[in-house]
Amino acid sequence: MKTEDLALFTIVVKYGSQSAAAKALGIQESKVSRHITQLEQQLGTSLIRRNTRPLSLTDAGIELMERSQKILAEVEALLLSVGQMQGQPEGIVTVAAPLDFIDMFWSEALTKLLQRYPALQVKFISYQSRQNPMDMQADLVIYTSNENPPDSSMVGRPLLTLERGFVASPDFIARHPELTHPKQLEDYPCLLSAKGAHPANIWLWSENNKSHRLEVKGPLESETLQLCISTAVHGLGVIWVPPHLCGEHLKEGRLKLMFNGQYATRFTTWGLYPGRHFLPHRVRVVLNFFQEEFAQLQQRQFYE
Repeated sequence: MKTEDLALFTIVVKYGSQSAAAKALGIQESKVSRHITQLEQQLGTSLIRRNTRPLSLTDAGIELMERSQKILAEVEALLLSVGQMQGQPEGIVTVAAPLDFIDMFWSEALTKLLQRYPALQVKFISYQSRQNPMDMQADLVIYTSNENPPDSSMVGRPLLTLERGFVASPDFIARHPELTHPKQLEDYPCLLSAKGAHPANIWLWSENNKSHRLEVKGPLESETLQLCISTAVHGLGVIWVPPHLCGEHLKEGRLKLMFNGQYATRFTTWGLYPGRHFLPHRVRVVLNFFQEEFAQLQQRQFYE
């Protein structure tokens, strides 16, 4: 029996369903179900009454939940103790991330990280168009999507949730007063930036808690979103972007949210790492640092 299976079981109980636990962990529900079934087979008994709502535990499930919490608390204390014994983390941590993530977020944050852990060497490798981030060979993969990460051998920790909306210059908006809904963007110049396996020309808009696909085209496709933002400032098209990435342009009035900020789609940024076994201390501290920085980013106001 693995502590990872016990942890997964407690998360299912905490969130009240296997689907909610899968969403929180960033894995497919089938993977959660498979691990719970394997745990039941190992114990030779059912843990969850599957035909009840809300989730209900069997007597064996109740006992396992109580004992699992104690076991996992001991494991967490052991990991903390060993981490403190290891002292300052050292060595190379390879992080795969979109180029925009590296360029826009981490100049200041990286300085803070390296000052805190001077024996670390952080190696950033970027992925953009034509690359699937799941194929990157790295200790950590920064992955952003409006869906859970694909079912793979990697474990996901949600770091940040933000919305991606439609932005253009005030001049562009003034020249196109008839443009009142994202569905119309098929016929207008759009500035495209691919992210990993996600096609650059497929955008999403959301209404009534449902996401809709939109196929767009335009005069520019770039592997860096910054070029698209600069081009939008000059009134040459629409960009689909998290507003905080062009926050200064929004503050200064060089860019403006379209459609009164409506129809934005929520995206989650995940920190992914291979498996749950023996996550090195140096990797753990970098992942925890990212979570701290993203928590501050979540609270920060980028435009009025």
